[in-house]
Amino acid sequence: MMINFLKHKNIFLIFSLVIMIACAALMAIWPLKPSIELTGGSVLELKYEGDRPSSQTIQEKLKDLKLQDVIIQQVDDKGVVIRMQSDSEDIHQNVIQALNDTGKFEEMSFEKIGPVVGKELSQKTFFLVAASLLAMLVYIAIAFKNVPGPINSWMYGAASFLMLAHDVLVPLGVFSVLGHFYGTQITIPVITALLTVVGYAINNVIVVYDRSRENLLRARNANFAEVANLSINQTLSRQINTSLAVLFPLFAMYFLSGAALKYFSLALILGIITGTYSSIFLATPILVAWLNFRSKKSNGKKAAKGK
Repeated sequence: MMINFLKHKNIFLIFSLVIMIACAALMAIWPLKPSIELTGGSVLELKYEGDRPSSQTIQEKLKDLKLQDVIIQQVDDKGVVIRMQSDSEDIHQNVIQALNDTGKFEEMSFEKIGPVVGKELSQKTFFLVAASLLAMLVYIAIAFKNVPGPINSWMYGAASFLMLAHDVLVPLGVFSVLGHFYGTQITIPVITALLTVVGYAINNVIVVYDRSRENLLRARNANFAEVANLSINQTLSRQINTSLAVLFPLFAMYFLSGAALKYFSLALILGIITGTYSSIFLATPILVAWLNFRSKKSNGKKAAKGK
């Protein structure tokens, strides 16, 4: 049985638009919290000889120092990594002194990340994300240059760009909320996960678009909406099975791994879910809605000339 995904395309398009606006508004109200790798600060690594105290215990010991945005991560069985905004040597020594009664430990390293390095990383990260999106847009426009039918190649690229914007905005909106309520930061691994999401989403949409191209080559005079709906149905099982195969280990990673991988896996989970949704309910419906709008506009002009 073939599902008519385009029957309620306007509902899905409006719903997705509302979600995108809401995520953008959340980021404006509660700005994302960049990690010290992006803003500058310090990283202190300790290794305990006996039982390692809990992160909550370490946080309590550092409370009196009134440090801002302290992130405590447990590493291996005995290690602890403390990330702080401050790179002051005085603060470094005060932290060591405050933790002396939590157990015997060895300081493995203390690394300072200056604001200049953090700013440079932020700029390069922004450039990398923008370049990746642009490269995807150009690639699709070239790959679908000779597709028959009423849709131009640049329309495929533009629809993909809108879909990718949706797939990136949703995870960022969630991280905005998590940052406001739980202090969750945008780290280099999270950014890496978002770039992976872009690649995954574009792979999904290319599968649908490529099937549409094959169907249009077989039936050049077929109705584009019917071909588009057929293509979604033909690739549906592949997309769902592929997404589930990726999501199962990611959920295991999220619940079983340490703090370092928790938000990396969360960003991937959010991105893959939204990417699967958008490749089915957004990528092709955008093209169909665009084509319908263009046809109505053209018919309106012809009617006006006829009068």
